[in-house]
Amino acid sequence: MVLNNKPQMFTVFFPSNFFYPEVKKKWEPIIEKMRLPYQSLDDFMNAQIQSVTFPSLALDTAQQQRGQYDVIYPTGKELEPSMSKDLSITFKLTESYISYFIMWDQIDIYLHYANMDSEIDEYIGDEKKVCWMEPVHLAFLTDQGFELTKFTFSEITPTSLSELNLSYSAQAASYNTFSIGLHYNIFDVK
Repeated sequence: MVLNNKPQMFTVFFPSNFFYPEVKKKWEPIIEKMRLPYQSLDDFMNAQIQSVTFPSLALDTAQQQRGQYDVIYPTGKELEPSMSKDLSITFKLTESYISYFIMWDQIDIYLHYANMDSEIDEYIGDEKKVCWMEPVHLAFLTDQGFELTKFTFSEITPTSLSELNLSYSAQAASYNTFSIGLHYNIFDVK
């Protein structure tokens, strides 16, 4: 008998070099003061991930008429150009909004670095140097917790950071989330 998958059998993680040194320098002392069981900023943020939206496929087809019938053929595109190259990662909104403002600072510094590159006349061939965030990894696990398939999404550009819904009448028994939108250019499957 083949069983259904468990929806939580995946792991998303940021590598240790994903967060900029400026972000780590600012937020790691605050996380240490909270006396939480996390050894680093990326460890803390990886633990706050609640969900991820895996990219969809939109396969193009070509239609041709054969006699009185329409026939559909696949186009010449490979799989990668057919994928939506957007990821949405949802995080738990932690005490004092720390997780939100860590991502806020990460995006702020990313934009500073990206703009700094455009001000400096560094050229690689005819192209200007481009700044991307470090890769994000998404692994699908077996029922025993072993990695089955791992996607590495590279050349990351942030596209959105969701709003914060602040309210004095919020219910204490629930926790809130926020999400970040990322666009990647390349993925690798192992």
